[in-house]
Amino acid sequence: MKLLRYLLLIPAFMTGISLLRAQSVPVGQWRDELPYTLCNSVTDAGDKIYCSTPYAVFYVNKEDYSVGRITKISGLSDIGISCIRYNSEYKTLVIAYTNANIDLIKDNTIINISDIKRKPILGNKTINDIYFIGKAAYLSCGFGIVVLDISKEEIRDTYYIGPQGSQVNVLSMTTDSHDSIYAATEKGIYKSWAKDPNLANFASWHRDMAMDTAASYNTIVSFSDRIVVNKQGNAADTLCIFSDGQWTRWERDYYNKVMSLQATNDYLGVSYDYFVCAFDENFNLTTTVWNYDPGNPYPNDALIDASRNLWIADTYSGMVMYRLQTGAIEHFSLSGPLSALAFSMNARGNDLVIAPGGRDASYTPLYYPAQVYHFDNTNWNNVTSGNSPLMGTAYDIVVAAIDPSDSKRIYAGSFGRGVLEIYNGVATNRYTEGNSTLRHHTASDTSDVRVGGLTFDKQGNLWVVTSHNNSCLSMKQGNTWTGFTIPAVNENDLGQIMVTSPGQKWIQMRYGNMNPNSLLVFTDNSTPGDPSDDQSRLLNSTVGNGNIPGNTVNAMAEDLNGEIWIGTEKGVAVFYSPEKIFTGENFDCQRILVQQGSYVQYLLENETVTAIAVDGANQKWIGTDRGGVYCFSQDGTKEKYHFTAENSPLLSDRIICLAINKDGDVFFGTDKGVISFRGPATPGGETNENVYAFPNPVPSDFTGYIAIKGLVADAQIRITDVNGVLVYSTRAYGGQAIWDGKNFDGRKAKTGVYLVYASNDGGSEKVVTKILVTN
Repeated sequence: MKLLRYLLLIPAFMTGISLLRAQSVPVGQWRDELPYTLCNSVTDAGDKIYCSTPYAVFYVNKEDYSVGRITKISGLSDIGISCIRYNSEYKTLVIAYTNANIDLIKDNTIINISDIKRKPILGNKTINDIYFIGKAAYLSCGFGIVVLDISKEEIRDTYYIGPQGSQVNVLSMTTDSHDSIYAATEKGIYKSWAKDPNLANFASWHRDMAMDTAASYNTIVSFSDRIVVNKQGNAADTLCIFSDGQWTRWERDYYNKVMSLQATNDYLGVSYDYFVCAFDENFNLTTTVWNYDPGNPYPNDALIDASRNLWIADTYSGMVMYRLQTGAIEHFSLSGPLSALAFSMNARGNDLVIAPGGRDASYTPLYYPAQVYHFDNTNWNNVTSGNSPLMGTAYDIVVAAIDPSDSKRIYAGSFGRGVLEIYNGVATNRYTEGNSTLRHHTASDTSDVRVGGLTFDKQGNLWVVTSHNNSCLSMKQGNTWTGFTIPAVNENDLGQIMVTSPGQKWIQMRYGNMNPNSLLVFTDNSTPGDPSDDQSRLLNSTVGNGNIPGNTVNAMAEDLNGEIWIGTEKGVAVFYSPEKIFTGENFDCQRILVQQGSYVQYLLENETVTAIAVDGANQKWIGTDRGGVYCFSQDGTKEKYHFTAENSPLLSDRIICLAINKDGDVFFGTDKGVISFRGPATPGGETNENVYAFPNPVPSDFTGYIAIKGLVADAQIRITDVNGVLVYSTRAYGGQAIWDGKNFDGRKAKTGVYLVYASNDGGSEKVVTKILVTN
């Protein structure tokens, strides 16, 4: 089965080494927030060099060094790229995935070939490498060999070459000048005659007994009328050469791990684990790249092009070009987070921070290196121990929040090493038990301060929750810390905290045998210095004590009406009267009934809800563990959007976290990376401020939504031509209205100037702006 989609490759021009992001994403459009430093494969297409990460492909135009990206938004069918190779004869880029999916790119058209992915093959289906013989692409797979006809765009054959036709993990392939075909596998080297009409018969293949039949050979290449292969070892690898009918060990001064071999333009590129070597056709060493100045190599793949430039796909440095003639080095690194991990996200204004650490379901640390990814809506700044040494004293950053008084200041909570204060991309302080009111886990290690959550209240005070102790809540006001002891916690594990507009503190609790509760609600009654009027209450599934559906509260959010929405393993529920929690009145949450055909059921009752976010129009964005992400109306009864990995560029149906910025970008943190969607809603104000429309002027080929921003909340909108004829009317989503550029009859508006009249319901706030349409 083949799925054709069209891809328009728009180069993004770069200055220096970093690529600036587009700042005006049209409403309804997607933008990837993927890491582009983790490169695993590189291939030469003549006028372009293509490089892949597990999440996307990007390329460099050799003529002007402009850079473009190809992602799921552009039309790629999947996530998890394992290898790319370009066939110059058929002008086709082959993209292989770890799940055996395949994309071909020809003439800006993406052709998806999903036959192997859909085939019920047991075991490993990863495509490890790609080798071309004419129009055939030989795919080295975890179960054997697949032959793809790139001209006909179809799978031609599958070879199971192991003993008695069994599966064997084929890692790389090549041929020699005598039409012998070699398959480097996890269990030796297999060989056959490339023109044998019965290659599908395992009997046509035999293992080369001159080589270790139990060893793993991860990369093989034909170069200068010889075969070069790498034998993997526990401590060191061994390169071997086949020439004149026998294998010999290629004696080198070092035996580091070899990541890949590529033979191009009379050069052999050898990617070791910490450096890259280039050899000429006489096997003389011509170049060794030991460092990137700045940075150290961690290469995965490398090749030499016709201009004698060495292109390196690096694990941490993106794509690097080394000029063999001069030794000059150039970096090509698109702006993005350092990894695809996103345990939690927070947005303030148009800034976003990602906490990529984590803990498991039993609240045990994972010991992921401390990192924070900060996006200012143009570029990413990744804070790590490499550029901020204090980060090296912590691990597992599970939450981060931006200071409302200064977006350069970020606080990050470590599940094991307290709170890090970061300013302008550098960690400046770490708060633990010795210099704050934060308290350690009940274990004997007093440095084990496990921050479950942190956030700011509307006065700008920082609130921090520490897990598994009763002195679990702290407030930082300026440089002063105040601690709160809550005996009802009973030393249970605590997660994220939300401070509501009236000042209540809602805190997630780990439900289990030792704790039958799901939420802790606490109030200091606006007197943090006086513990005598502090109140707390534990909420669970019991009627009169929360009536929470399910046991585990994974998500919570306060909407614009002050209602508290929670997500559990049994869907969604709403506390409509949270102010009654401490009054003795009924405050139990309620589930939302929705019509499904002829049936009435609770909202998302069969889904595990993992994340909830509220946009500027009070619409609810809800992420699930397996069903993608939904957007519902204010009351939750009407579905506005439902994005899945199948019907949209969403990277995965498993949503980990959500965040929405001031411009209405909805960020989806999935188990495969972060991607954003420009939603229709932005926060509305009490007055119209800096009202403008974009795009403006509207180009003739534009097919998206025209947005009018800066409006009073829920403004009434009337759009007329210059003669006063009404063309369109609508109501703003919070502080933004959208227009599809069509009149009431569904026809595109004619070329001309259109007037937008906006006002609040009372008419006290009015504004007029203009839009130029060209058709």
